[in-house]
Amino acid sequence: MEENKENKILRIIITTLVIIILLFAVGFGIFYTINSLKKPVVKNEVTSINEVSTNEIEQLEEARKVIDNTIIEDETDSLNKKYARVDIVWVDKNNNIIAKPLEPILNGMTPVKYSDNQKDFVETTQNDSSWYNYENQRWANAINDESYFVWIPRYAYKITYYADSTYLKEIGYSDYRGILKIGEDDTLIRIDSVGPGLTEVGNHYILAPAFSRDTASGYKNGGWDGNLSGIWVSKYEMSMEKDGNQVETTNKQIGDVLTNDSIKAVSKPGVSSWRNIAIGTSYLNAYNYNRSLESHLIKNSEWAAISYLAYSNYGRKGVGVSINSNSKYLTGGNNLKSEIYIYNGKQSTTGNYTGVYDMSGGAWEFTSAFINNTYEGLSTYGGNSAGNLYENTRNTKYKTVYSIGTLEKEGHIYNSAIANENYLLTRNRRGEAIYETSTSGYGTDSWNTSSSFYPQKDTPFFSRGGDFSSGTGAGIFSFNGSNGQADAGVGFRVVLACE
Repeated sequence: MEENKENKILRIIITTLVIIILLFAVGFGIFYTINSLKKPVVKNEVTSINEVSTNEIEQLEEARKVIDNTIIEDETDSLNKKYARVDIVWVDKNNNIIAKPLEPILNGMTPVKYSDNQKDFVETTQNDSSWYNYENQRWANAINDESYFVWIPRYAYKITYYADSTYLKEIGYSDYRGILKIGEDDTLIRIDSVGPGLTEVGNHYILAPAFSRDTASGYKNGGWDGNLSGIWVSKYEMSMEKDGNQVETTNKQIGDVLTNDSIKAVSKPGVSSWRNIAIGTSYLNAYNYNRSLESHLIKNSEWAAISYLAYSNYGRKGVGVSINSNSKYLTGGNNLKSEIYIYNGKQSTTGNYTGVYDMSGGAWEFTSAFINNTYEGLSTYGGNSAGNLYENTRNTKYKTVYSIGTLEKEGHIYNSAIANENYLLTRNRRGEAIYETSTSGYGTDSWNTSSSFYPQKDTPFFSRGGDFSSGTGAGIFSFNGSNGQADAGVGFRVVLACE
């Protein structure tokens, strides 16, 4: 039977619609497949890096390995380093990645742990399983001659930079490949290379130079003459004791003196820190604190080793260390131990009583570092005799000497241009919490809006941490230039090296 005209038209319309739908579905499938192939591996798509578990962080780290493709060289490009996170891996002395940090080397020191009952640290044994647990932000503490020290184990690190304070969008890295910007299609743009003498660990991690054998570079990277298992750092800014009694160093006549049988440098809570001391005197007093334990004035590489660990998941997890705002320069921010340990834990590198105190606020602290310019104070305040800080201006395992730019040499007056030119000479240096953790050498442009005034002219010595006033840009990533003279707002800290 012949199909009527209306049914025929309807059948044609339905058939046409079916064909159009099928063609659309096929086209959409092809489009989706192609774009799925183009889509990069998802990076850190979590609400906050602080909210992920250790296992998830490891998975994210594995995901980042795909960002290891073509690197384009472009030193003219730039990267905003304002927002960042630090990833840490523990390593042994052969630079193999290990699950737990190397055990503290006591060398005659006494391990101590905090007692909730006594509200104080008490002696324990090296075999005590509750002595420390870095996974839970509990760092190892020990006492040497009544002074408190904290163990910073050997590790390697890398830094991830983010677009803003939400820490959701990754925009670059600082690792063994250099400082890299993530471009379009996850192309990497190398803005700054890594200087010689550094060591790569695992997936482009950098062995923190404070722990490295650095003789080949002439100690340029702030390393040691052997591979260190870790360092003991004084838990507090150093204070003065005379004949066993605490002394307030209220002026230069009291403070700018060398230790002897009567005068001793100590690391204790709740006492006034040792200030009004020149940098050269600080250097000698730290060196002579305990020669059998290789004591010395803290270097920039060691300051960074503490700060990076503090900023990692083994410390404050990216949260800044609160400022010790005590105007009397009391170590730990109070004269009562119970107040320090119970209420002032946020002033430590762990957020609790096991961390290092006074690195944010308190007093500025000299580090064993300076730029090698013509300032006469280098010799006057640093000392040019054998064994002094300035001496022959060479790097040693106890000090780091930095280069200067052409403006510094031409004799211009103190200004931002000189500071920034000197600062940019550190662009290939790593593990010092200077170039990696700031965006300029003249301002408050270090992480967490900390001070970033690079040494120049008549302020050639480095000081770190800021003082009790929040207006100084205090913070663990703060750095500043100093003239090296005895000053009421500057103190020092001791480090012990352990192979």
